[in-house]
Formats: sequence, structure tokens, C-alpha cells
Amino acid sequence: MKKEILYLVEFLSKNADVNLQEPYLSMLKTLDTLEIYTPSKYTQEQIKTLMRRENMPLFSSFDEAVKLLDKSLETSLPAEILHMKKQIFITLLGANFPKKKAFLEHSLEFFITRLEPVEKQIFDNLLSYIVGLNRAFGLFYLLSSKENSLSTPEHFIAYGNALHVKLFAIIYNQEEQALLDKALKELLGVYLSLYGKYLYM
Repeated sequence: MKKEILYLVEFLSKNADVNLQEPYLSMLKTLDTLEIYTPSKYTQEQIKTLMRRENMPLFSSFDEAVKLLDKSLETSLPAEILHMKKQIFITLLGANFPKKKAFLEHSLEFFITRLEPVEKQIFDNLLSYIVGLNRAFGLFYLLSSKENSLSTPEHFIAYGNALHVKLFAIIYNQEEQALLDKALKELLGVYLSLYGKYLYM
């Protein structure tokens, strides 16, 4: 599973569309800077060929590769992290959309259908930020959860901060950044604590 996830992240980081590749490329560059993982020189086609040779699941598009990455990361993380991630997300939605909180009791899908256009934009941006962080932290967890790992809590915090800066710049415009900087740094701290607990305690 670890090799499959690394291949997928590398594949996504080499996409021709710079906007699509940026979060994944940033993950790999930061891991390389921290000397935790060195990306390969393989092209997207070479990565797909290697995956086929090793009988890994196949995908035909960028979106399918992202879905496969999310599924692979989910099966690689402890159930406790998955449970807490969902709890944090639901709590966050309830706090940020108090008038729509009751809709969450039905389902997340129903909650989303009840959002007004401006609220939906806020939700989509927040979701992009959270999903991006969780993909990055899932990858870091996968590379750092063994006894022989070179990663330290300081590495993890540096990685989280670097990814926060990148995601923040990709998702939010300057006006939004001025308003959301403090709140999203606090949210970053919540996710750092969640994953850090299982990595280092």
C-alpha cells in the first residue's frame, strides 16, 4: 500500500496542469527538504507502467487517481484517526454554519444541499483546505510511522506549516487570507495534534 500511495502522489505531482499538481508537488518538495522522502525522476507514464507491472489498481484520469489516493490513505490510517477526522469536520461545520447545523443530523449530503451559494463557496474552500491537509498528513504518517523513521515532531510541524502556507495561497485570495489566517492556523494545530498523537506519543 505504501508504494501505491507514493506512486499516486508522484503521478499527481507531475500533472501538466500546474494548479492541479501544486499541492502534491509541495508535499513531495517539503518531504525532500526534510530528508524524509526523495521523489523519483519517473514520468507519469513510467509510474503508470510500474503500477501495472505490480498489479496495482488502475486509473484513467487525474480525478480517478485522486480518488484512489484517498481510498488508499484511508485504508492505511488507524481507525481512531479516521473517526476523529470525521468528528472534527462535523464540529467545524456546526460552528461555522450554526443556522444550518440541524441539517447535519440528517446527513452531510443534505446539509450541503441546504447551503446558499455564498455558504457553498465557503464550504468548498474549507473542504479543499481540510482535504489537502489530511492527504498531506496521511502521507507523512505513512512515511513516518515505523520505528526506523527519521522524522521527528519538529519535522512534522515544519511539514504542516509548509503545507498550510501552500494550501492557504492556492485556495484563498489575499482578502480572504487576511480574515482567515488565525482561524486556519488554529485548525492546522488541531490536525497536527491529532496525527502527532499517533506518530509520537
